Amino acid sequence: MTRLLIVDDDTALLEALPRALELRMDGVQIETSDNAADALERIEQTDYDAVVTDIKMPGMDGLAVLREIKRLRPTTPTLLITGHGEHDLAVQALRGGAYDFVQKPIDRDYFVASLERAFELRRLERQVEAQRLALERHARVLEHVGDGIFVVDGDGLVQHWNPAARAATGMSHDDVLGRPVTEVLPGWQQAGPLVPVATMPGPDGLPPGTLPFEPGGREIWLSISGVAFPDGVVYAFRNVTEERALDELKGEFVATISHELRTPLAAIYGSAQTLRRDDLELDEETSGRLLEVITTESERLTRIASEILLANSLDSGRLVLDSREVDVYALVGEVVEEMRAIFADRDGLRIDLPSANGQPAVVADPDRLRQVLINLIDNAVKYSPEGGRVAVEIEPLPHSVRVAIRDEGIGIPRGEQQRIFGKFYRVDPQLSRGVGGTGLGLYICRELVRRMQGRVWVASTEGEGSTFYVDLPLAESPVPASLV
Repeated sequence: MTRLLIVDDDTALLEALPRALELRMDGVQIETSDNAADALERIEQTDYDAVVTDIKMPGMDGLAVLREIKRLRPTTPTLLITGHGEHDLAVQALRGGAYDFVQKPIDRDYFVASLERAFELRRLERQVEAQRLALERHARVLEHVGDGIFVVDGDGLVQHWNPAARAATGMSHDDVLGRPVTEVLPGWQQAGPLVPVATMPGPDGLPPGTLPFEPGGREIWLSISGVAFPDGVVYAFRNVTEERALDELKGEFVATISHELRTPLAAIYGSAQTLRRDDLELDEETSGRLLEVITTESERLTRIASEILLANSLDSGRLVLDSREVDVYALVGEVVEEMRAIFADRDGLRIDLPSANGQPAVVADPDRLRQVLINLIDNAVKYSPEGGRVAVEIEPLPHSVRVAIRDEGIGIPRGEQQRIFGKFYRVDPQLSRGVGGTGLGLYICRELVRRMQGRVWVASTEGEGSTFYVDLPLAESPVPASLV
């Protein structure tokens, strides 16, 4: 129901005007008031669709009433009734915010038309306000949605950016609003057309696409889809960069392990099948050599399985170390002698350990530290050229002991030196030097040394060799911050 308030001190007009309007307008509830004070009290309590007031009122003139109405109800259309010769007052009223003015004697057709326009204006304003409130509610909901949400208008400008979008991309609301989406998300010009955009929301919408973007210069992968609406497109996305990296890691794991298992299994299977053949007479030397292949490759499979299980224990936090005081000089000496014996058949290879004085004790798990040293020396030997030299050195420091393993191998590119301690990384992935492995060795070394409150890192020049360093805290010495 449309509600109208007529304010005038002329009792005859207050009786005649409502009757005339009721004959010409349907669905309008008309109230009247004969003084400004009563009218303003009503306006404060009721949100009328329009107010009609005389421009001259006793006690408070129409311009003052207009100002109060605008203060109480800024969006309510107000029409003023003026008398003959009050043109200047009417102009002041329009400048003060009046919707229209009607001159006495009232032209009822014009008056009705003006009221109808005022009612329509008020209806549209209420509709816009309702839509605005609805958008605000929706925006508040979007503030708490876990997915990133952003809106791109018909001109390609970003008009909404929720907190999840900020968290996923590192760009704040203020950084992106009003900017072209092609600037906000570099790569959008090429990837944007590939984003699935549905014509209406719902469970039967298009599945999201996974595409790369580079906000702030860093590559991220977004699982993203959109829904079109008349003024643009609403996009929802999730940052799947880590998931994608995990999938790639899983793929690398399957490829690496498949390769590493295939070779020993083929050797074991071939040797066993040869030993089982009845049509072949094998001499003792050949049988022994085949059995040696089976033994060696079975040990290789055991090492692969052990590395996988150890890496899993490290990841899950289940591994418990037996930390105690360890004589690092004695342990390093034992490992070097063991490695010299293992690689005794490598012509010209030297594993040097200069003599050193002192017996510094470190805090470590002796078995796990031995495993770390064996792994590092084993890598150094495998990547060393024929006749190469591997040097193992021990250096006491104020709060720790440093063990360095230096080789003359192929070296590691600078850009790869942080990656080598990740899972499944190999310096020579194409196996051009015939060096295999699961790619878990250095990851295990890093994690074991970390759990012994130490640090492991590499210095390398491509083509000239590498030096791996292991720092471990001295016994009864505070752990320096550089090792934690």
